[in-house]
Amino acid sequence: MTDVIFSFDTEDYVDRAGADAILRAAELLRAENVRGCFNIVGRLAEALPAWGRQDVIDALGYHEIESHTLAHSFHPTVNEYTDLEDFAQAKALFLEKETQCLDILRRTFGKDGVYAFCPPGNSVSYVGHYGYAELGVPVYDGDLLIDAVRGRPVSFCNMLSLNYDYCMEEYFIPGENRPPVTDQALQELLDDIAGKKDLFVFYHHPHMSMYTTHWDEVNFRGKNTPPDRWESPQRLPEEATEQFFSTLARLVRMIKADPRFRVVTYETIGREYGGPRRVTRDMLPGIKAQLEQKFFPVTLPQSFCLSDFFAACRAFLLGGTSHDCGTVYGFLEEPFAVSAPVTVTAEAMRQSAAALPEDGFLPLSIPVGEQKLGPADWLRAALEILCGADCAAVCPGPWQIDLDQFPALKDMHLEKSWINTEWEEDRHVSRRARLQSWTIRLPQGSFRTIF
Repeated sequence: MTDVIFSFDTEDYVDRAGADAILRAAELLRAENVRGCFNIVGRLAEALPAWGRQDVIDALGYHEIESHTLAHSFHPTVNEYTDLEDFAQAKALFLEKETQCLDILRRTFGKDGVYAFCPPGNSVSYVGHYGYAELGVPVYDGDLLIDAVRGRPVSFCNMLSLNYDYCMEEYFIPGENRPPVTDQALQELLDDIAGKKDLFVFYHHPHMSMYTTHWDEVNFRGKNTPPDRWESPQRLPEEATEQFFSTLARLVRMIKADPRFRVVTYETIGREYGGPRRVTRDMLPGIKAQLEQKFFPVTLPQSFCLSDFFAACRAFLLGGTSHDCGTVYGFLEEPFAVSAPVTVTAEAMRQSAAALPEDGFLPLSIPVGEQKLGPADWLRAALEILCGADCAAVCPGPWQIDLDQFPALKDMHLEKSWINTEWEEDRHVSRRARLQSWTIRLPQGSFRTIF
C-alpha cells in the first residue's frame, strides 16, 4: 500500500484575500473526511485573527497544523541567519525564532502538537533539522534529503525527512499549454504511483489557486519590502481557480476509493517510523559484516545510522552490553582518516573510549595509544576488538557514506538561490549538511540503498 499525504504550504501574510483559498482548501478536504497537513507561517497565524478570519481558523481546526517557520521569506531567511561557523550560535538564533512560531501556532489554533516542520523554499539548513528535533517535532517535510526512488522516510539529524512529490498547482491549473485534467489523466497518475512508492506527498500553496505567482516573489526577492508597500500578485481568472478545486476534489475522491492508497498525516508517519531502537553486543558481528560490505546505514536487525554504532561501540568498550539509541550528530568539519595501515590494541581502544565525550558532534580525530585514528578508522577498530580480536589492523577506507544515493545532498549548493539576498554566501550550510551523513537512517527491514 502507498501512503498519501495532502500537504499545504500556508504562508501568504501579505494578501488578505489569499485567506479565502486557505478556507476553501480546508473545507474541501473536510467535506471528504480527509485530514490535510497545513504548514503555516507564524506571521500568517498572527494575521488571521487581525483580519477577522475566525472562519479560516475554525476550518483549519479539523486538520493537522505544522510549522512553516516564523516569517518564511523575510530576510534574513533560515539559511541566511544560520550560515554561521558557530553552530551553537546558529541554533540559538533558530530556536529563538521558531519557538516563537510554535507559540503563535498553539495560541491561534489551540493545538499542542506540531508534527512537522516545512522549510520555506530551499531553506533546508542542517541547523533547522537539529533545532526542530530538539523542539520535539518528528518530521521535516519538503526536504532535499530524500529516497528519490520509493519515497521512504529518511532519518537525518534526528528528524524524518520527506520529499515533496507533486505540486498540484503546477498541473491542476489550466494554462496555454496545459488543458484541464481529465479523470483518465488522474487515474494514470495514481496507477504510476501505487505500489511503486512507499509514501507520496501531494502539495499545494493555497494562494497559488488564486494568483499567477507567489506573494514573496513580488515582495521579498532579495529585499524586505516595507509593509506599507506590499503588493498583491496578479489574480488568476476565476475559471482557473474553479478548475483547480474541481480537480483537487476529484483527486481526493479517487484516492479515497482506491484500496491501494492510505491517506495519512505527518503525525502518523512520525509515530510509525519512530520508536525506540537498541544496539546489543550480539548484533555486532552482523553489523560489522554489513559495514565491510558497504560503509552505509544498516536496516537490519533494526534501522541504525553510523553515529548509532559509534556511540554503541564507545559504550561496549567501557563495559556496557546494550546501547539505547538517542540523539545523534555528525561532524562540523571533514574528519581525519588514516592513509596507511595502523595497528591498535584492545587496551588502547578502551582507554580512547573513556576519553570520548558521550554526546555532541563527533570528534574529527581520536588518539589511540601512540596512533591517531579518524572516526571511521576508530569505528572499524572498535568492531574488530568487540568481535574478539586482541588488536585491530586498520587499513585506509572511506570515512563518508555513498552520497551518490542522495544526489540532492551531494550536489547541494544554496548560495544566492531561491529568494535569498546577494550577501547569502552559503559558507557552511551545504557543506555541513553533507557532514551530517552519519546521522542518516532508512526504514527498518528495507533495502540499505536507494539506487
